[in-house]
Order: sequence, then C-alpha cells, then structure tokens
Amino acid sequence: MRDEEVDNPLLEKALSASGMGKKQIEADTTPVYRKFRDSRIPVSKHMGPLWCARKDGGLKARGDSSKAWEEAIAYYCNDQSGHREQKDNESGNTLYSRRLNKQWTETENIVFANCSIMVPMLYAQNPTVTVTSDNDAYELFCKSVERLANKLMSMKTAPGLNFKNKMRRTILTSLLTNKGGIKIGWTAKQDSDETAQQQLVDLAMRLEKAKNKKEIREIEGELIALEEKVAMLSPSGPWTRSLTPDRVVVDPTSIEPDGSDAMWMMEWDYLPTSYINAVYATKQGDEYRSIYEPTHVMHVDSSKQVEDVVNNFSLLQGEGELKAATYGYSNEAAFKSAQHTKVWYVWDKTTRRVMMFADNNWKWPMWVWDDPYKLPRFFPYFFLWFHESPNTNSPRGEVNYYLDQQDAINEINDELRRSRKWARRNVFYNKDKISQADVEAVLKGDDGTARGIDVPEGMKIDDIIFSLTPPAIRVPELFSVDSKVAAIDRITGINAAMRGAQFKTNTTNKAVESYSQTANIRTEERIDLIEDFIADIMWNVIMLCLMNWDAEDVVELIGPKYAQNWKRITDPADFNTNYHMRVEGGSVNKPNSESKKQMALELAQVLGQFANAAPALVIVMLKMIERSFNEVVITDEEWQMVMQTMEMALTKAGSGPSGEAEQQGAETAQTDEQLKEQLRQQIASLPPQAQQELEALVQQGVPPAEALQQIQAQLETASQG
Repeated sequence: MRDEEVDNPLLEKALSASGMGKKQIEADTTPVYRKFRDSRIPVSKHMGPLWCARKDGGLKARGDSSKAWEEAIAYYCNDQSGHREQKDNESGNTLYSRRLNKQWTETENIVFANCSIMVPMLYAQNPTVTVTSDNDAYELFCKSVERLANKLMSMKTAPGLNFKNKMRRTILTSLLTNKGGIKIGWTAKQDSDETAQQQLVDLAMRLEKAKNKKEIREIEGELIALEEKVAMLSPSGPWTRSLTPDRVVVDPTSIEPDGSDAMWMMEWDYLPTSYINAVYATKQGDEYRSIYEPTHVMHVDSSKQVEDVVNNFSLLQGEGELKAATYGYSNEAAFKSAQHTKVWYVWDKTTRRVMMFADNNWKWPMWVWDDPYKLPRFFPYFFLWFHESPNTNSPRGEVNYYLDQQDAINEINDELRRSRKWARRNVFYNKDKISQADVEAVLKGDDGTARGIDVPEGMKIDDIIFSLTPPAIRVPELFSVDSKVAAIDRITGINAAMRGAQFKTNTTNKAVESYSQTANIRTEERIDLIEDFIADIMWNVIMLCLMNWDAEDVVELIGPKYAQNWKRITDPADFNTNYHMRVEGGSVNKPNSESKKQMALELAQVLGQFANAAPALVIVMLKMIERSFNEVVITDEEWQMVMQTMEMALTKAGSGPSGEAEQQGAETAQTDEQLKEQLRQQIASLPPQAQQELEALVQQGVPPAEALQQIQAQLETASQG
C-alpha cells in the first residue's frame, strides 16, 4: 500500500470502521521502546513538587535510622584486611599497625560471627507451601497452584525466582537492620527481552531493504534506542528482588512495620541515563530529544572520598562538559555508558498509580502507570522484622544495641596485643653493671652461636636485664571480655554452644537446659516470622501468575496433569478471599540434618506400631522419611502403587461371604472377653500380697498382662527357692 493511499480520508474512514485504520495499525506495531506519553494519564503540574516535598519529609522522619543501618552493615563488613599488607609473598600487619598507635589490630567481628550463625539456622532451604480452599471442588486447582509456587521458588533461572539466595540476604539484612525487604513484580511479554530481540531482527531486515538515507537514519536511530534498552530487560514472568531498608521511604504517618497502613511508598534506583532517554525521551518532529541528565557515574576512581560514593556510584560534580578522565575513564564512550540517573518510583495508594521522577528534576514525572499489578495490597514491597518498635516504621536492628560491647572487646584485645609488644620490646638493663653490647647480644636471638657476657659477682642475669610489667597486666580483671560477651548473648539470644564453644565445667544441666530453651524460643519465633513472610510474598507472586498466565504458559513448569486444572482469574480480591496459602512449619530447616534424620526414624518406629490399625499412617511415614533423607526419592508411580496396595488391603479386610466380616468381628470380641475372664481368674488365684503388688504395678503404668507375668515369675522363683 502506497503512502498516499494511507492518507486518503475516505479510505482511512473505511479502514477505521473495520478496525484496521492507521491508528489501529500504529497501536499494534508500536515498538516496546517508544512508550513516551502513550499512557494518557493526566498529571497536575503541582504533583511533582508535592511528591518531592513528601520524599524529603519521609527522609527527615526516618531520622537517624539510616545512619544506624549503615553503621550495622559497616560493622558486619569490617574485616582485618584494612591493616594488613602483602609483600614478597608474605602477609602480615602493616608497619603502621605494628606500632603502639591508635589503630586497632587483632579485631574480633562479633557482628559477623553472630549473623553467620543465625542465617543458616533460620533458613537452610526453600520451604514447602500449601494452598487450600474452603470449597472442596477447588482441590485440584489448589494442587496446581501449590505446585507452581514451589517450582518457582526452587528454579534459579527465569521464570524462577532464585528464592533461596534472595531470602538469605533479606534475613541477613533483617538481623542487621530489623527491616529486610523483598520487592515483587511482573515483566509483561511486550516489555520483555524476548520481544526486544525480535524487534532487533525486524529492524535489521528493514535496514537491508531501506531505499534512501532518510529511512536508513530513522532505522539506525531506532536500533540505537533499542540496543540501549535491551541490556536492561528481563524475561517475561514474575521476579523478586532483595532490598535494603534505606532504598524505600514509607509514609511517615504510618506506624505498622509492614507499611500496610501507609498511603504511599517511594523507592530510589539508578538507571543508565542512555536507557532512560531511549525509553522516555520526548519526540520533537521526527527526532527524539534527550531531556534527562545523569546524576551519578559508576565509581572507578579510588581517590574519591567515601561520602561522594553511594553503592559504587560517584556524584557527578561541576557544570558544563564533563571530562571522562576526571572520573577515571579512558574514553567518552565508556564514560557515557557509566552515567546513571537516580530515579524515584512513587507508589500512591490513594490514586493507585505509580509515577517515576528523576531525582534532579521533579517538575514532571518521567512516566505514569495505572496500578500495574492490580494487587489487593497495591504495594509490591514486603518487609521482614524480628522485634517490634512502639512508635515508628523505621526500627533499628539488634546489632545497634551491642556495638559498644563489640568495641570494648576489640579495645581489650588490642590492649593485650600492645602489652605483648611492651613486654617484648621494652627491655631495661643496669648500665652500671652491664654494657649495652652485652644486652643486645642476648636480645639478638638464637643464631646457633654461644655468647659470653660479664655478670657481676653475687648477681644473676635477671638482676641486670629485665622488663617492666605492662600497666594493663597489673589489673587483669579490667581486661576480661566475659561480661561483654554475656551482654551480647542476652540481646541476640545466642549462647556459647551455638557458637561452637563449650559451657563452663561448673555449669549445671539445668542451666544448660535453660540456656538452650531460651535460644530455641528466640529461633523458633524468628522462623515463624520468616514462614509468614514467605507465605505473604508467594501468595502475591502466585496472584500475578494467575492474572497473567494461561494453562499453556504453565504447562512446562507444572506438567500437563496439573496444567489442565489451571485457570486464569480476573478478580484478585475474590481469589484472595477464597484461597489460603501457608508455609509448612519447620520446612525452612535443613531436611537431611542428623537431628532431623534421627527424629524421623524414632517417629517412624512409633507410628509403625499403629500401621495395621490405620494404614494411612504408612503414607505419613514415607513422606517424613523422604523429606529427612535426600537419598530417598519416591516417584509418583511408587506413590500410586502404595495407594493401590492400601486400597486392596482395606477391600480384602471388609470382603467375603455375606455376614463373614460381622462374624469375624463377633468372634474377635468373644475371644477378647474370654481372655479377660482368664485374666480375672488368674488374678483371683494370687495370694493377697501378690495381688497388692500387681495393683501397684498397674498404677505405675505397667499393662495388666505384663504385670501379671512379672508377679507369676516372682512366685515361681520363690517356690523353687
């Protein structure tokens, strides 16, 4: 079709009536990178300054919590490499740190040690989630949803969530700051890298067929914009991301830790400036004008001050043309690719809209989305905390409550190090009795030769060469770390046994039991919070899947058997009401630990005694053993065989000629009565003293038949004697 034919008004009117007009065609073929102002959502010119003021107010209301979080994270990351050097393939403390100076060495990182202990205790594996409904007719649908949730958590590649790594980091953040975060989201098909890659192929084909320079320039411009965007895209489907608490600003009027009572939340992020201009640039005529300026650049210059660097990004300074060499780059292309713009995503619960602003320009939003996920809770942010705060949604972690004790321990350790150096290096001698050369001959150490020195008559060498006791050693009670460690243990709930140490020899069993019970209570409480946290996240992830995926989208993840029960939902609120998800208690613990294996075996022995009476217990035992031993895997076919065998056994037990089952039951009841009568007769034939002993045994919990055998054995032994 020629261009003049498309511009024909009559033809355009006829095509529009059939749904194939120029506007419809353009809407269907709009590239993913040309979003610009297509949302058509009106925004007041006063909106930007208002949200900027709210952001500043939220940061101010958070107060010193951000500094406390940074301090806790800095303590965790503080290792011993700062005062060490490597030279000639040998490592050791630097010369500066070996002197008697103010720099600490031999530091002990209690924060790192405690967190390293707790993370694997709290989260050893992805848990198992269970989906149920009050309506039994939805059981098969619940099974398909349940299978998808567990599959997404376990998968490490898209559309999997790589959940274990993100949860362990979130738990670590919560231990340090008491506010670890997870953000969920959904990448639509048209915004994914699959679509962008296909558009690259289409543009390449168009470039080959271009007939003039103008068309070539237009296609090249589209290619450049699309290439800028491809690196930032993800596969379609759900995703999760771990967040530190400083990245999200919550409405300061809310006080709930999870932000459920907040009216808005904001999150900042760094996006490549070239990507922003490729996606959100303004079209002027046939050109797209880059209107967004960089605010930060990827940090490569080690001379930058720490306060100028945020998460490896340096603040861009100065006006006018920026020089690449100033920021450590050898060419302008590399410098341009490293330029980033700090942006803020504003989630407004009142209007259920999301706006994106550039940090250096709050006049108008870059883009506006109208409730992108349709979640009942609206906000895609989930927070995990371990202790409550009475009046704020920006609490501080337990680490901030024992940093003084951490410093005191390192101060004590360093002072003892200084005392050793004092005793080793501060040597005194009586210069009236011995010469300096003789003293130095002793101090030079063992080189395999004998040295002779003059010792005055009537004196020993210790009388003329000696070292003074360091001041710190004279008051050893002031340099004990026991009280500091005890204070830290009270805050964290961690004891010596959990750290791999042994209790003191005079610690009683009752005290050990009390310590362990306290630690278990704290640990179990945290595990319960983590399980609720995971259930909340996965419930909303599944809701996104149900709103966006059809059966053919999930068949490769859950199999055709379960995919046939999958159905797409249109009302997430109704789904949220009729279905329930929970995390199986204790499923985050390591399944193949020795303690859980032993527990499974002991419980299986107990349940095995009742398997004949209740055959369903066999399934419980098998599932328990399968979860406790990694090497035991029961396939679906084997489970089916177990079920069929049980059904056959139950059918056989209730089958036979008419009345046979009832007759067998009557005979069994009659046999029981005969046994009881025989037991009564045997008891009546016992001497009075033996009957009293029998009664005492029964009261102690010994079964009557077993007690009778014991009494009869005693009587028989006495008669033989």
